Amino acid sequence: MATRMTPSEMLATARDLPRLPFTEADLALIRSGTPAVAPKLSAKYEPSEGLYYLAAPSFHMEFVVVKSERMRLPFLTLPRYTIMMGFEHGDVWEKGPVVNRLRAVPFIFKRMSLADNWLDGEFGRKK
Repeated sequence: MATRMTPSEMLATARDLPRLPFTEADLALIRSGTPAVAPKLSAKYEPSEGLYYLAAPSFHMEFVVVKSERMRLPFLTLPRYTIMMGFEHGDVWEKGPVVNRLRAVPFIFKRMSLADNWLDGEFGRKK
């Protein structure tokens, strides 16, 4: 089970990672993933610092995607993407999935959307 964190603990955990900046192509691919998850502006989470803040009102969740360094080679740096998940309007955070491919980030959001729709069908729409 993931460890619950406050927003400041989550931000400290994200800042401890060796972050890489997001490019416009990275941001466009994440945005194209699912319409349920949309970018949200926040001064604390700058894509140029390797932090991308997203919100999903239909999930009642917030996300921070952290682009960090997985492996550094003399001619190439391989990234890793960590998804931090915020619950209860961003008051409680947990470290979510860690993936090595950028295409996996929108895939995770699509799967969350499908799971949310299934749960709504089984148990009714959440308030």
